[in-house]
Amino acid sequence: MIKLFTDERLFILVQLKQQLDEADLSCFIKNELLAGGTGDLPFTETWPELWLNKKSDYPQAIKILNDFKKTLDESSEAPDWTCPHCGEDNEGHYGLCWSCGRQAASEST
Repeated sequence: MIKLFTDERLFILVQLKQQLDEADLSCFIKNELLAGGTGDLPFTETWPELWLNKKSDYPQAIKILNDFKKTLDESSEAPDWTCPHCGEDNEGHYGLCWSCGRQAASEST
């Protein structure tokens, strides 16, 4: 196993995990429920972590991670979009449809 990414925002890791799952990369989120320990534990120790099950998946996963991070940087200015799968309207800062979990199509962002 190898740690891929840590962020204080669980919803960010959930979105990234879904993209890795779609690429058939086995992964899991650790520390999902530790937020309640903040104060008793150092805050960085309570942040959720995304781990890969196989080290051999790391090169492909890091590419997906880097592409995902770019969408986070650009998302504050992204226009609203309609999911091509279910037709749900989504705010521009969402990279995945809040209703069905599909990734925003490049032509809809």
